[in-house]
Amino acid sequence: MTKSYKNVHLKKDRVYSVEQLMDAYSVTANTVSNWVKEGLVTSDAHHPYLFRGAVVVAFHKSQRLLKARKLLPSQFQCWTCQVPVKPAPETIAKIRAENGRPMLQARCPSCLSKVQKITTETDCDKFLDCRNPNTPMDCYREEKTPSRGGIWINGGPQSPIYSSENDRIIHKWQGYAGRYDEKTVVKHLAAIRYFEQFLSGKSFRTLRIDDFTAVRDDLKRRANVTSDDELSASSIKHTISYLGLFFDWLIGQEGFRRLPRDFRGYLVVPKAVIAKSAQTKQKDFPSIKEAEQILLGMPSGSLTEMRSRAIFALAFLGALRADTLASLQLQHVQIEQRLIIQDGGVSRTKGGKSITIFWFPIARTFEKIVVEWVERLRQLGFGDEDALFPDTKWLKHKAGVTRQIPVMTTTHAVSDAFKVACRELAVPYTPHAAKHTIGAERDVRPLTHQERKAWSLNMGHETEQITERHYGTMPEDQRFEVLENIGTYGASDVPQMTDEDKIAFFDAVVVT
Repeated sequence: MTKSYKNVHLKKDRVYSVEQLMDAYSVTANTVSNWVKEGLVTSDAHHPYLFRGAVVVAFHKSQRLLKARKLLPSQFQCWTCQVPVKPAPETIAKIRAENGRPMLQARCPSCLSKVQKITTETDCDKFLDCRNPNTPMDCYREEKTPSRGGIWINGGPQSPIYSSENDRIIHKWQGYAGRYDEKTVVKHLAAIRYFEQFLSGKSFRTLRIDDFTAVRDDLKRRANVTSDDELSASSIKHTISYLGLFFDWLIGQEGFRRLPRDFRGYLVVPKAVIAKSAQTKQKDFPSIKEAEQILLGMPSGSLTEMRSRAIFALAFLGALRADTLASLQLQHVQIEQRLIIQDGGVSRTKGGKSITIFWFPIARTFEKIVVEWVERLRQLGFGDEDALFPDTKWLKHKAGVTRQIPVMTTTHAVSDAFKVACRELAVPYTPHAAKHTIGAERDVRPLTHQERKAWSLNMGHETEQITERHYGTMPEDQRFEVLENIGTYGASDVPQMTDEDKIAFFDAVVVT
């Protein structure tokens, strides 16, 4: 049997080896073998075994459901594994409880812990008979025997069966994809699985041009805003790009070199179709003044609330992504120098990029709250290598705790901080809204060309065009207002120069 393993999160589209499952679940190879015996479906019949993430997750979910079911005659409850188990017959022994009632004792086949249950004398004899090699095992596993009437009774929830001969080559590609960021790999796998699912699991070895055109036609269908499973223009472009990169690699692998090499041309979707697709929604973000008012309205009575305020403030002060915020250490915020050290080797940054960020010149309220949070952590005994935004279980005095306080592995606290900040707003803002606000602030201020370039570089953008295109885009109502104001200036407002004025201006220029 299996433990609940609720805190293990596998990627549904990824393919795992036995060793990778052992590492993820902290189990032995024998445990994985037991899972296979108990119904975990492998990707194929070849060795070494491979498993699709979705299959493993579904298997453990089905096993957890067994806990809510009444024990079958052959089952014992293992309190270590937290699930019913079926011990091997040779480990079963009869004992007596303190009140004299008969009991059975055995060993869990998975964790080898001792399991017991109170039973009757008849059932005790039945179990003990199963140890006799001349006794058929049906007496022990009676729930797996069909009824005499030929009606099958399901003994418990079964995990869905996924079998794909493509999993083995996808697992090999995952090794090649180690060159990408983990989030990028997940997106690539989603595109590959979409392609595979649309073709009903067809082997990649037998793909033809018609298969690529069929996928392209489906993407064209999903570009229609009336489709139930519509995709945005950006999603369609990325899906085609990810598929192209995967099949470029696949064509070079043994056994796949006969695939059509001109497949890319058959995946191209017409620009007119993409133009009609669901366009990306205009991002909602506050102005700096609005963000400051939101910040001042956030509660600050507890350490958790103070942490939320500091997260919200630092997101704007450094135009930081949620993943970067959650993975910062205390040493990465340097108050005297007014710097944020974004270290790609330590923090979770986009593309592993490292950059030193100067605090953006916005309202002092943001700086004040960040400084107060850093000073509070120092008072509690936190050191340079401890998390800047630790999990709530560490938000206490650190005295006596010698280990390093780890950063959070998810962005849950960052999302919660913005939910708390926007609890009374009609339009809630996401953590990424901070970058849009800072990007828009660049256009509001009368900056020189050099200042605008420095602003973009401080946001982590290599060029100003990235800031212009992706962040702080002008809302429609603001665009209308600007254009309307332009119309208020007529040609008559342009100052007119007399001939004498023109001559004087020219002479001054020549002299200079």
